[in-house]
Amino acid sequence: MVLDVRNLVPGQTKALLGKTDKSKKKAGTSSAGDSVEVDSVVLTGQANKISQLINQMKAEPAVNPDRVSPVKDKLTKGEFEIDYEQVANKMLDFESSYYGY
Repeated sequence: MVLDVRNLVPGQTKALLGKTDKSKKKAGTSSAGDSVEVDSVVLTGQANKISQLINQMKAEPAVNPDRVSPVKDKLTKGEFEIDYEQVANKMLDFESSYYGY
């Protein structure tokens, strides 16, 4: 069943669920000789781009060793210093952007 959801209003989908689409393609027959219908999905250009970006992100390593190694070295040597004011400011910036202050 094809359901165009681009211009739906709330509650409209329930009314459309019982209707069938006459444009379904026949894919073949089942073992009983009945025709079998195949559903299809067509993605927009933007959805294809998002899918490509997701696949690209999955291909990248989860950790960037160039950024992690220096911090790891400082931690093992006991030389890592925390700038508490910078951490607090970053937390406040995040909160303000998240809640719109």
